[in-house]
Amino acid sequence: MVKATVNFDDELYRKLIRETVERYGKMRGFSKLVNEKLRKVELETKSLPTKNVKGEDKKDVVERTFGSWKINENGVEYVRRVRKGWGKRAKRLGI
Repeated sequence: MVKATVNFDDELYRKLIRETVERYGKMRGFSKLVNEKLRKVELETKSLPTKNVKGEDKKDVVERTFGSWKINENGVEYVRRVRKGWGKRAKRLGI
């Protein structure tokens, strides 16, 4: 068991407190309730389908399209190319 500090939104906290008191009759079950909800979400996300609407495997689509865009310049070159001409415009506008 590990202790952690968690910040909840006020509305969410009130809902969790209400549900804790309804289920366990006291506040001592708060951690238990939060753990149950987190486990439920974890199980739901593990059981999500990995297929998209067309039935293709999402991972397969990513692997097939990886590298399909060809970039022949690095980030610095791209920024210089995009910003080229800004100096002239700034002078013209008096900036």
